[in-house]
Amino acid sequence: MRAKTQMLLLVAVIGLAATFFFNALSLAQPQSFNLVTSPLPINLTTTPGKPVSTELRVKNNSPQPERLQVTLYKFSVNEASEVSLSEGQPGDDFMEWVSFAPTVFTAEPNQWKTVKMNINVPAEAALGYYYAVGFSRAEAPTPVPSGAALRGQVITFVLLDVQVPGAKRELTVTEFSSDRGVYEFLPAAFTVKVKNTGNIHTVPTGTIFIKRGSKTVGTLAVNPGQGNILPGSTRTFTAQWEDGFPLHVPKETGGQPVSNPDSTTATTLKWDFGNASKLRIGKYQAQLILVYDDGQRDVPIEGSVGFWVVPFRLILAVILIPLVPALLVYILMKRRFRKRLARETKK
Repeated sequence: MRAKTQMLLLVAVIGLAATFFFNALSLAQPQSFNLVTSPLPINLTTTPGKPVSTELRVKNNSPQPERLQVTLYKFSVNEASEVSLSEGQPGDDFMEWVSFAPTVFTAEPNQWKTVKMNINVPAEAALGYYYAVGFSRAEAPTPVPSGAALRGQVITFVLLDVQVPGAKRELTVTEFSSDRGVYEFLPAAFTVKVKNTGNIHTVPTGTIFIKRGSKTVGTLAVNPGQGNILPGSTRTFTAQWEDGFPLHVPKETGGQPVSNPDSTTATTLKWDFGNASKLRIGKYQAQLILVYDDGQRDVPIEGSVGFWVVPFRLILAVILIPLVPALLVYILMKRRFRKRLARETKK
């Protein structure tokens, strides 16, 4: 009886220890952090000495309330459209123009919270200023057992245009190209590099028309998201013509993309015979028409690049299908002729 009591006590102690262990482990794990913002990005326009404000909205999609704080950054964009954030440096007086109400707040689950951003624009302000507003947890996260701490953040971009005489809106297409000169099958990928040679942010929009002869067989949008190009910077836009048969599509295993040894995405041919009429073959021309507003009128920029679509394997199959039976018939007839000739020679 005493042994049985000791065994039950041991089991109870182990169970209690396990409960404390798993509770401590769950507390050490970082809770989910899921925020969304709207709208993105925000474009503001004002004149020197005239304050301007906007409402920033953030939604907490996590299951628990979040205590959030607002942080102000400046940002830049490189040629690969990658955004770099940085805090204000000495001389960045435009960072001091900004205030928020509130700066720290509690966001309830599945509810939108509005934060007002006020910009006190001084009389000496001119041209463009580029802000990034970050929403993150107000308290630093507790380190997990490995010693790492997770800190999530969502960003809203705010572009301010202080209109003054001398603003120059000017864009130049520095490159319009296809990734190949000859394709066996689609897609065909196109790159458009646009440089802002002016002194204020500008939005280009455009279309790539795919033509075979005088007939337009496809249209592709350039910068459909209305992305801005900052002064002195270059942005790269890409577009793919995928309207063809058969079509190279990303290869997947178990719903996950497969990579080649060189880290590029592996592809496989998709034979959708419902699109058999879209077999592409011959020479094509991609014509770019890009448009931006220089403040007075829409300025078009044009470009053109030629490429070929030559489905080598299909062409080879078309040649071989009638050729192989004819070759077999020829071989059989030649054998019969030799046998007949051999019989006649023996006689």
